[in-house]
Amino acid sequence: MLNLVVFLQQLGAHMYIRNLRKPSPNKNIFKFASAKNKDTIMCEGSLEKDCCYHFEYDSEVVSFESQPKGFLYDFDGKKLPYTPDFLVIYTDGCYSFVETKPYSKTLSKEFRLKFQARKQASKKLGFDLILVTDKQIRTGYFLKNSEMVHRYSGCIEGDTLTDTVFEVLLLSKTTKIYELVQDTGFSIGEVFASVLRLISVGKARANFDLEVLNGNSTIWVN
Repeated sequence: MLNLVVFLQQLGAHMYIRNLRKPSPNKNIFKFASAKNKDTIMCEGSLEKDCCYHFEYDSEVVSFESQPKGFLYDFDGKKLPYTPDFLVIYTDGCYSFVETKPYSKTLSKEFRLKFQARKQASKKLGFDLILVTDKQIRTGYFLKNSEMVHRYSGCIEGDTLTDTVFEVLLLSKTTKIYELVQDTGFSIGEVFASVLRLISVGKARANFDLEVLNGNSTIWVN
């Protein structure tokens, strides 16, 4: 992140940081434990936390941080401060700022005008500013599957059952979870938990958008 900060400073942007770690009675702060970032992400609200699940398990996202350094933008003859909700780095080397918002709060004319002004200011810094609403974050299966996998995230070293499931998976490359049950002789509960652990550490993959993960879901070696 240091190179990014230096780059922004070289552009002459007036940068500042909002500190979510500082206690405040007006903030509902949520914590997201990110293995991808090897850090705890502080989120201002449950919608931001739910967005973290998408970043954590999106294979095109390398890393992400909440409340990055903010910037000033021009609006109605004034320079106003703005801090994006996230800074996201992708596998293609691109960066983008992300704003999360309930869809109902994006419908006003004032919000649309302010967001366009913020987007223009962001582009001057060399980055896109993306708006993501609750309709995108909480609709479909991705969030549910990510939450399920996240509950099993953590180190799998020394987990012999999961090691066995992974060895069988390596032989087939692509298979269904119930087929792993047949091939290993373990119960569906044991195999399912092992599959979630493998997905959480990036050793296996599944289509999070297709369905809620179940015994009939297809998984493959990452």
